[in-house]
Amino acid sequence: MNRTLVPLSALALGAVMLTGCARGSVTQGGGGISVNQPPAAVDEPPPPSPPLPPPPPPAPPPPPPPPSLPPLSSVVVNLDDNHQIGVGYWPDHDTASGGQGDPVGKYVCWPTWPPETYHVHSHLSVFLDGQALAIPDDIGVVKQATGYCYYTLHTHDRSGKLHVEAPAPEFYSLGDLFQIWGQPLGPDSVADITGKPIVIYVTDKNGVVTQADGDWHDIELLSHREITIQIGTPISEIPNYFWTAH
Repeated sequence: MNRTLVPLSALALGAVMLTGCARGSVTQGGGGISVNQPPAAVDEPPPPSPPLPPPPPPAPPPPPPPPSLPPLSSVVVNLDDNHQIGVGYWPDHDTASGGQGDPVGKYVCWPTWPPETYHVHSHLSVFLDGQALAIPDDIGVVKQATGYCYYTLHTHDRSGKLHVEAPAPEFYSLGDLFQIWGQPLGPDSVADITGKPIVIYVTDKNGVVTQADGDWHDIELLSHREITIQIGTPISEIPNYFWTAH
């Protein structure tokens, strides 16, 4: 049998060619064999973080505590004898700008004592730097050529008791007293005392002390009500007065 011999070098060359066909994307150049690969992925920077929310505003400071009220004195002073309370400071009677016999607001000056269908008493105290000042006698009592006339709201002495003697119940107030007296009443001046802080306390017959707010002219004169005006230095306690009449 005749056989044709294939040189070994030809077989090796064919093997190389087959291997190249199997790999497909192999290229051959002068520098050797290189394989085509996809480009490497480029890492992108992460997106910026969202800004943090602003911190909450600080909590408002707590409100200041309400001012403490002076306690009601444990010493009860009986005013049935109508003795003077405090040192003399103002002259007795109304001032020239107060009631001089003509009507003052709703008040007329009666030629005799007003009828007493409605008769109550309040008490007024005024402290100047801790010193009690006497409320004048005869506020609302006017001397005339033929005698006296009397306003429904008046004083009989220097005890500080305020008398309301009226034909019928109405609204009678601290502002009415100061108007008949002819003296100012306000946060900057009480009976011409100025330049000092002023606070008014009200004590009712149940013994409860409150600080007066709003318009002081509207503080009503009620039976056994104590009205304490503090001018300047705070007082250590509220005076405690008693009388048997209304």
